[in-house]
Amino acid sequence: MPKKDYNFEYETSVGSLTDRPRLLLHTCCAPCLAAAIVSVTAHFDVTLYYYNPNIYPLTEYEKRLSEIKKLVSALGADAKIVAEPYDRTDYDKAVGEYKGGKEHGGKCERCLSDRLERTAKKAAADGYDYFSTTLTSSPLKSAEFLNETMRALSAVYGVKFLPCDFKKKNGALRSKELCEKFGIYRQRYCGCTPPRVTVAVTGGIASGKSTFTRMLGELGAYTIDADKVTRELQAEGSDVNALIKREFPNAVVVGRLDRAKLKAEVFSDPSKLKALESIVHPAVGKELALRIARADAEIVVVEVPLLFECNLSGIADITVNVASSDESRRLRAKQRDGITDEMFDAVAAAQMSGDERRRLADVTVENDGDAESLRLQAKELMTRCVAMLK
Repeated sequence: MPKKDYNFEYETSVGSLTDRPRLLLHTCCAPCLAAAIVSVTAHFDVTLYYYNPNIYPLTEYEKRLSEIKKLVSALGADAKIVAEPYDRTDYDKAVGEYKGGKEHGGKCERCLSDRLERTAKKAAADGYDYFSTTLTSSPLKSAEFLNETMRALSAVYGVKFLPCDFKKKNGALRSKELCEKFGIYRQRYCGCTPPRVTVAVTGGIASGKSTFTRMLGELGAYTIDADKVTRELQAEGSDVNALIKREFPNAVVVGRLDRAKLKAEVFSDPSKLKALESIVHPAVGKELALRIARADAEIVVVEVPLLFECNLSGIADITVNVASSDESRRLRAKQRDGITDEMFDAVAAAQMSGDERRRLADVTVENDGDAESLRLQAKELMTRCVAMLK
């Protein structure tokens, strides 16, 4: 069976128009838009829809959006731009177990389908007459897959799709000429993360998780400290800080949040600890996801003391529990932080049990030996991560 000519279908569709219907055009980047914008704006009332959670890192996402605005302005094109906030979790949910795989496989089909479905859904919700995508401008994307996916989504959401193959009829040449003329950035990759492994390290109080995380960093991993992120989010003047002050006025001294007073208050009353967690945990989870997305590294390690308690295990490909005996942890906590036995017991009681962490974690690292034993386990974990990248 001969392949469908989606450019012919496009020309037939626009040729039959008697007015200027509203078109929601999914737009991935300025070079792809350059192949399509002159034609679509001649026939439609166009809104460019920038929904591309696959693009990595955040700086690249922002740069491509900026270049789209630059092209539209340079051409004086009659087109509005709607950009969704950057949320890498959308991409992770869409590709699932295919995350980190090679291009042109299952990962790409799921990613493309997600972006097209989001466009169709928005077009239907906002009353557009048509939806389509500039992705067909790329010679590396299947026009058949894109158009037939849009055709199926059109039936589901009850909004017309505009068939297209914008690389045809010298689309690639138009794109090259316009990009050169206006100095438009032409990226060298589709956008998704190169193969990457994210590791989350957790463990009870003074188990040695910070030491283990540091060792992984010394072996080449990019590390993120959730406790540090939490402190930054609680800094004076932040939204989180204001919410905590409102909930815990007794922990405010001369207008500033006293972390020692706050800690003593919440660990003496489970209901107060729960109230604090309801303020802090969602903000921390969102910030960690953002920092992981920004991390330009193949192996990212996030130290999260309350990983399972906060339901954050989904941020990682591998979860690691650093385990140590109660006696060792108590001694470390006293030497490191000078805390009392009572405070140690209160903090430990508020955390998940060691047995439960062992059950939930993918890997448990034993830390009752010397530093060399812990370092050897760090090397073994890094070897496993490197193998996953291949």
